[in-house]
Amino acid sequence: MSEFTAVLLVGGEATRLHPLSRDIPKALLPVKQIPLIEYMFHQFNRVGVNSFELIAAKKHQKYWSDYQKSLDFKIKIHYETKKYDTGGYICNNLNLFPEKFICANGDLLMNLNLDHFVQTIEEGSSSLLSTIEVEDPSRFGLVLFDKQNYISKFIEKPKDASLGNTISAGLYYLYSKDIEKFTLNKIGPRSIKAGGPVSFEREIFPFLSDYSLLKNCSLAGELSDIGTRESFIAAHCTDGKFWAHPSSTIHEPVTITNSVIMENAIIGESSILKNSIIGPGVKLNNNSTIEDEIVC
Repeated sequence: MSEFTAVLLVGGEATRLHPLSRDIPKALLPVKQIPLIEYMFHQFNRVGVNSFELIAAKKHQKYWSDYQKSLDFKIKIHYETKKYDTGGYICNNLNLFPEKFICANGDLLMNLNLDHFVQTIEEGSSSLLSTIEVEDPSRFGLVLFDKQNYISKFIEKPKDASLGNTISAGLYYLYSKDIEKFTLNKIGPRSIKAGGPVSFEREIFPFLSDYSLLKNCSLAGELSDIGTRESFIAAHCTDGKFWAHPSSTIHEPVTITNSVIMENAIIGESSILKNSIIGPGVKLNNNSTIEDEIVC
């Protein structure tokens, strides 16, 4: 098996999860006591990926430095001093990265057949964009590919599934030489400001597609972006039940459905919780009613 480096994009702030995520980077939010990104480390480790580089926001440096100390393996962290969008830091610092590397959004909860992804990498010689089928593609950007498996078109949030139901899985394999072709053609006076933000999804991938430099890798499994109250709760709970950290205290009787109770929280008796997140250390008085909220 080849040796791979995975570059994970972890600059996301999860503004829709405020106040829970007001300070902490999205990729370090805990899902059942484990930082979100750690699930990705384990998934990649399982298929032989042991080298990781992260692209993080400079303002989160202390969080990442503390997290590094808790890991059993080494990770390299690049810090953005400004917002580069998803692809800008790599485009503007291409010399810092390997000639070819796995790249992924670092805030995904995924259970995909990565063995097939790695096999596709080893059998080919093209940059790859992985895709997955969903029931309703209208919330996402549709990805189309031709009979030779080259990505042919991107459609932003289609109205229905009439053109298919295949979306990007946020997981890529990239050749630096392909990204360099994009920078030579697009960055500078032609269209995109040098040193500025660049989007993989809106700019780099459509360019690579136009020049037949990007192939599809169809994956199977499950994928979730933990960026909203609903998706954060869904990652913890099934069938309307609730999840509570072992250090929390719940005084019976209570009525709790589809909610997450985090570490050292205290829930007073006769309280009612529904579709909510109770943050670390929060104390709810007796007879509290919380519905569709994040309380921190």
